[in-house]
Amino acid sequence: MNPPTPLVTRHNGFEVLAGGANESGLLTLFLRDRQEKGLTVNTIEYYSMYLKKFLSEMDKPVAGIEKEDITEFIGSLTCSPGGKHAYFRAIRAFFRWMEAEGLISNIPRMVAPKVPKPLRPAVSAVDVGRLLTAAKGTRDKLIVSLLADTGLRRTELSSVEWADVDLEQDTIRVWGKGAKQRLVRYGPRSKSLMEMWLEQPNKQAGGSLLGLQSTGLQDMLSRLQERTGIKCNAHALRRTFACESVRNGLNVFYVQSLLGHSSLTMTRIYAEQVSSEDAIKAYKPIVT
Repeated sequence: MNPPTPLVTRHNGFEVLAGGANESGLLTLFLRDRQEKGLTVNTIEYYSMYLKKFLSEMDKPVAGIEKEDITEFIGSLTCSPGGKHAYFRAIRAFFRWMEAEGLISNIPRMVAPKVPKPLRPAVSAVDVGRLLTAAKGTRDKLIVSLLADTGLRRTELSSVEWADVDLEQDTIRVWGKGAKQRLVRYGPRSKSLMEMWLEQPNKQAGGSLLGLQSTGLQDMLSRLQERTGIKCNAHALRRTFACESVRNGLNVFYVQSLLGHSSLTMTRIYAEQVSSEDAIKAYKPIVT
């Protein structure tokens, strides 16, 4: 049996793809790896779109791409600073994957483009009450209540089935990003709405909890925002959950676990509206 053809060889000082493979083949392997790691369809599409454009602009083998090439490419983009940073993250992930797979020996040193700190709105506890009052029907109220109560992502909530809900323990089993499973808990208002929703005609504890796709859930929240003038989407309510949980004294590591974050850095971003005044209120003396 002949030994397998190596994926990369040396040419003019650069490692290049061998065996008739090309940059497109590398991208396919990278996307397959992301898929196997459980990344969402939207994330896979993001990597695919951004990296295809990047690779199409390069006139040299992937392993020959240098810091200056990446800087020049990102600088030539006409999108917003946030869009440029999105390209940077995709390119960085691609090169890190190639290095981990042994396809290149070193990755180019990359400098992230500067991005102004975005305004990340959260819904105040008072406005959550206003949204609940304005929501039409039990299901819409339940959606708002659960998003604020649990910090679930929109796709996570739309995929919840009745079998995932423990009506005795007031918990929901969730499959999050990276195919990771976790438990979240909801409060008495959500429990009451859950019971009311279960009592609706032709409703039984089986199948989808809400009977809504992710886009349908977003459409409902958008209509509610138009009626109330209150910023209303799953991410804003997720930030509400993070901020209010920290303000109420919940350990930030617990908040990280409930949000399904792999990094505490992301949790801190979500809870960034917690102020020093909140910290003073929560302070307890060390020496008593």
